[in-house]
Amino acid sequence: MKTIAIFYQGRKQASSKFAAKLVQTLQKQGHTVRAIDIHQEGLESDPAYDQRSFKDFDLILVLGGDGTIVHAARMCASTGTPIVGVNFGRVGFLTEMEPDDIATDLGYYLNGDSSVWVDERAMLQAVLEQDGQREEFLALNDIVIARGTWPRVVQVCVWVDDYYYNTSYADGIIISTATGSTAYNMAVGGPLLHPQVQSMVLTPIAAHLASDRSLIIQPEATIKLQIFTGSQNGVFSADGQLNREIKDGAIITVRKSQYTTRFLRRRPPTYFYQIINAKLRNDNLTANKTNQDN
Repeated sequence: MKTIAIFYQGRKQASSKFAAKLVQTLQKQGHTVRAIDIHQEGLESDPAYDQRSFKDFDLILVLGGDGTIVHAARMCASTGTPIVGVNFGRVGFLTEMEPDDIATDLGYYLNGDSSVWVDERAMLQAVLEQDGQREEFLALNDIVIARGTWPRVVQVCVWVDDYYYNTSYADGIIISTATGSTAYNMAVGGPLLHPQVQSMVLTPIAAHLASDRSLIIQPEATIKLQIFTGSQNGVFSADGQLNREIKDGAIITVRKSQYTTRFLRRRPPTYFYQIINAKLRNDNLTANKTNQDN
């Protein structure tokens, strides 16, 4: 028998109802189950938050889209508990099953079937320093620093392993993992990395110089950024979910985290190429339809 946590979006009726039924089903099978409304649990940046509360679980089921899974991954990072994502979102880069698959397929993951493998994803650790204060963050997708409200470029100085690399004049900079390469990084034209690649990608956002390109950086590197925002404040974001206002001269240091996110999979590793093709094809169809409508 397993001890299972079910993360769901309580504000979304479909996943909330599904979670309630799934709890009953798994309990009847003899499993110990805890249902967790992910937005009621609290942000992991809260000093009172304790990841150790998840250390005794054998499996975490996440009912939601990629954003919900990213949130759950940070919440449980230090425990190494494997995650199975059930798609209640749109794209589903990180999900493993559709809701209709639960009845027939969940047993494979609960019983350690030989078809199940562990998809281990790199995470990022970031330190934000400003006004004499230091704050740490964890991210599965990306760390972003960007301009604030006014449409004015910011100046971002970049060091890699204490070597001054360059200064970008742009709307901001993204540092992403391979997992995050299909998110904001892809939206601004950055390269796509296979999920098993451990490297980081540094991508300027709307850079003013054509020569200011994306850079793939070795996993062991430490990246330091200093942002100069002029008369306005800027924005720091971890996974688009943990956000801070940052001031002129703030320093952000990013490196690969000691923690990883572990997903259980039955789909083959090449499924990544299939879902990328589907995503890009849908984007092209949407763009073509929009052009025709105009």
